[in-house]
Amino acid sequence: MNTTGIYLPGLNALRGFAALLVAVFHFDSMVMHLTFSDNSWFVRNAYLMVDLFFIISGFILFHLYGASFKKQLRKEAYLNFLRARIARIYPLHLFTLLVFVVLIYGSINPYMSGTLTDLIHDPKAIPTHLLLLQSFGFHKIFTWNLPSWSISAEWFSYLLFPLLALFIAKQQSRSLLFLTVFATMVYLAIEYVLPRSKEIWSLPNARDINVTYDYGFLRGLAGFIAGMLTYHLYNRKVLTPLVSRDSAGLFCLIIFFFFMNGEYNDLFYIPVFMTLVLCLASNQEKMLQVCMFKPFQFLGDISYSIYMVHYVLILCVALPSIDLMGYTYTGPGSLHPPLFEGLSVCFVFLLVVAGVSYLSYSFVEKPWRRRINRAGT
Repeated sequence: MNTTGIYLPGLNALRGFAALLVAVFHFDSMVMHLTFSDNSWFVRNAYLMVDLFFIISGFILFHLYGASFKKQLRKEAYLNFLRARIARIYPLHLFTLLVFVVLIYGSINPYMSGTLTDLIHDPKAIPTHLLLLQSFGFHKIFTWNLPSWSISAEWFSYLLFPLLALFIAKQQSRSLLFLTVFATMVYLAIEYVLPRSKEIWSLPNARDINVTYDYGFLRGLAGFIAGMLTYHLYNRKVLTPLVSRDSAGLFCLIIFFFFMNGEYNDLFYIPVFMTLVLCLASNQEKMLQVCMFKPFQFLGDISYSIYMVHYVLILCVALPSIDLMGYTYTGPGSLHPPLFEGLSVCFVFLLVVAGVSYLSYSFVEKPWRRRINRAGT
């Protein structure tokens, strides 16, 4: 089966897996700690799945639209590209923001009130969300639908993508060298130079690239460029005889799980993610057949919805449910049940997330994407 066309089933399956891991990460940190071995970092490292998303995004967009900006940057092609990207990300982003606004100002959910949540649901942050600017450091804390910061970062990369694609087409090897150095320098700057907020809710700044509301657009751009560079390797097919084999894909998965389960500098994960994307995009053997398993493709199809709706479901479904189940919840990190018990509750939560995500995909994401794209024809 040829996967060099538009559709890349290996990456679609990988995207679904990554979205579920982000949901598990937030469940672990906000609802119920999944008590693995103290030496296991797999769940704690799952925030890095967002960086995998950025790499996949840069790869796929170069695959889909690179030829449109190979010779020149035409206004019509640029606007059509931006329309398609708005159609892809904005309807569901707007819908989830409206859900949060209704829940907050309707005083519907007791888990969405208090000093910290009042800061998160700052009405002054609504315009930055509407304008997709919530990853540009305008606020001192993450706001409203927390995962949506990465949509802001994606949009910034979309704006630059045609210029980057044209730059690569015109400059070839020099552009690839420049972009490699540039992305590396951005990652290093995030990790060692970029000032982080010193407030109590700040995320740790030890060997990590986990910026979100605090200039996360830089993190997104670096990952996006890494994805474009990965696609260049894929498109040249120099490595195809090697990376398309099941043995290469399996080895890469082993390395992926090894790093995800360890405590390493975040910068080591980026080339691992790039290699994994390259292997899954190139594979034509048994691994491709596994990726095309319908449930895996289904999760890939609804992955954006999973990513965008799971946080509101934590607040509106998971937390009220564990109270009803008799747990004494006093805040994030307060519950440490036996592992099997925690995994069982998490599994049920993921089933709810998948079900609601399918609905949002079917009734919000997919139809509005079609409407906006049709409006431009």
